[in-house]
Amino acid sequence: MEREKNCEVTELPIDHPSRRRMPPLLRECWMLLNYTLMRHLSDFNLSPDQYVALRWLTEAIEKGAHGLSQKNLCELMTSDPNTIAAIMRRMEKASLIRRAKDPEDGRRLVVSPTPQGILLYAKASVRAKALEKEALKGLSLEDKAIFLDDLNHLAKSCRQTYQEIYSSLGKSVPKLPS
Repeated sequence: MEREKNCEVTELPIDHPSRRRMPPLLRECWMLLNYTLMRHLSDFNLSPDQYVALRWLTEAIEKGAHGLSQKNLCELMTSDPNTIAAIMRRMEKASLIRRAKDPEDGRRLVVSPTPQGILLYAKASVRAKALEKEALKGLSLEDKAIFLDDLNHLAKSCRQTYQEIYSSLGKSVPKLPS
């Protein structure tokens, strides 16, 4: 699919009917990517969230860690503890992860991928990378780099706004991944 260059630069009011709006565009992209990834991984019986958890766990092991705590996974996946706990239960039941005492701090549990989980992640990552490549096709290498840099900048801006809002309400700011 050829990329349609439709980025006339005009300063329209944020609520102007013809202005492209960031939240609906981001949501549409996320929903379509998530749904497509779910279909790509369905024969592995792996959900997109389980794939992402395996990615973080596998990367941690590759960097020499024993695994990650569920709290770390909550932060990395920008999710809540109950959701992560449910995902971990399903993954443990499927023998994709194991939970064990942290060798450095016996008070906490560390989640790590099993050999079966690492193998499944390797297979699934081929499909996930192909999906990302497909989603970004039509963008030059330079445009891809700019887009990802802009997306990173947007994430940082959203994180800062999130922290400012919580602080202005006098509430402690729940930690988000960096």
